[in-house]
Amino acid sequence: MLIDAMRIVARQTGFTLIDHAFGFTALRENDDRHLLFCLTTGEWSICNSRTAELIANGFGLASFLVAARRYFDLPCETAEAVRKEYAA
Repeated sequence: MLIDAMRIVARQTGFTLIDHAFGFTALRENDDRHLLFCLTTGEWSICNSRTAELIANGFGLASFLVAARRYFDLPCETAEAVRKEYAA
């Protein structure tokens, strides 16, 4: 499932996940730059954790992986492995 791929990426990039009925929210305990919101519908948002200003948002795995590489330093190899495993 798409939400599972998003969870893997969040965990691989050092986020702590808080699951809820609509998906999950994630934060890094030692890095207060970003908050990540992912919904089971495939929508995702990255916000500035200090101001709650929206930094990036989108829908689906491809756009999420691009944003994760840019904002969370997700290694290219990990992004590609997740993309291949969860390609629909």
